[in-house]
Amino acid sequence: MLKIFLLLSLTITLTYLSAQTLPANAHGAGTGVNITDHLLIADAKRLTQPEAPERIDGTPYLEDDFQEGTVVTVKGVFSAVPMRYHVEGDYVEFRQKDVTYILDPSPSVKKVSLPAAQLVVDHYDIKGASLYGYYVLLDSGKLTLLMKKKTMLHPAQAPKAIETDGKPARYEKQGDEFFYKLNGGAVIEIVSVKKMLEALTDHRDEVKTFVSQEKISKKQRDLVRLAEYYNQL
Repeated sequence: MLKIFLLLSLTITLTYLSAQTLPANAHGAGTGVNITDHLLIADAKRLTQPEAPERIDGTPYLEDDFQEGTVVTVKGVFSAVPMRYHVEGDYVEFRQKDVTYILDPSPSVKKVSLPAAQLVVDHYDIKGASLYGYYVLLDSGKLTLLMKKKTMLHPAQAPKAIETDGKPARYEKQGDEFFYKLNGGAVIEIVSVKKMLEALTDHRDEVKTFVSQEKISKKQRDLVRLAEYYNQL
């Protein structure tokens, strides 16, 4: 009788945990249980990963230290939350009582406000698959300007024949990618300013003149100026 009771208890527990896990394409999928109030999961996955190399140069974070920020979700607003954005993994880490939790990019997250950036969640279609991710919000209005931060982990390299030491693993920043949304539509990558202008059918002449006179390029500061100009027309 006791064995049956324990078996039933275990079955109920596993069913509950399974029902609370994140979507399969999320970083923390299957590694923990959602904390429903915060949409976070315990960062248990790292506990089962191989030990990291002794030294990794660079950083995978937008800022290394946890900074107080605000999370806006469908469940409400959570203020004074110590967080940092993991660029390489594309997730936000949340610290509570010396335990690290993960906030994956999901439609339930509306905005994450950090001292260094405003992050919003949106999806981008890649080869027929719609992938959610965190984007830095640069400007909003009729034209929403977004930036995707990129960092890559390069593995350690063994020493060459004439070297005594190899090269440690390192995180290396990649070029930022820029996207836009027009009137709340789909997220579109900015391949070139000229291609982007083709979508701005209203105020076409004014925008073309502005781009020409101001020598707008596909740099962050220029794209922000363009978005600010267009959104005030």
